[in-house]
Amino acid sequence: MLLLAGAAHGHRVNIFAWLEGGQVVVQCGFSSKTPVRQGEITVFAHAGNQPLLEGRTDDAGMFRFAAPPEAKTRGLRIRVRAGEGHQNQWIMEPGEFADAAPEPAPATTAAPENTPRLPEDGGQQITAEEVARIVNAALDAKLAPVKRELAALRESPPGLKEIVGGVGWLVGLAGIGLYFRGRSPRNSALQADKMAKTGQ
Repeated sequence: MLLLAGAAHGHRVNIFAWLEGGQVVVQCGFSSKTPVRQGEITVFAHAGNQPLLEGRTDDAGMFRFAAPPEAKTRGLRIRVRAGEGHQNQWIMEPGEFADAAPEPAPATTAAPENTPRLPEDGGQQITAEEVARIVNAALDAKLAPVKRELAALRESPPGLKEIVGGVGWLVGLAGIGLYFRGRSPRNSALQADKMAKTGQ
């Protein structure tokens, strides 16, 4: 039974997605750690059925795309199809895009009154939005491996400890069932008859 469960689980498709800079990075692989090559990726708004974009994973099982404007308000649902009926999806909530790098502001001729300025000695002027964009991009790059590892842990198959624990539960439940079966009224009556006959 365990071998059949392992074989069925061996072809499971895992999909992970995270934000890096202004892009969504999607990683797809089978539970055997083999990447999904040329898997069909379809991106939807979280609650929608109309595809926002489609593409295919590369040979490393990766796919990147610019976060669409709908992502900040509706979130995304990213689906991978790896052939032979293997598919899975990943949901990205709107809150994940709240700190995404803002769109570059159009050039203006006059700066607002509250924009900090550097001394006029030829130094560059950096707005608060640009600082936020730079910091967010750096954080996304540094946190991407951590997000990937957390997602992999979340999708990891059961280990020996979990399998043995599951078998223990089944044996325990079977024991409880046998105990109550032995305590049924019919068996109690048979035991009373045996005791009465041996007492005579």
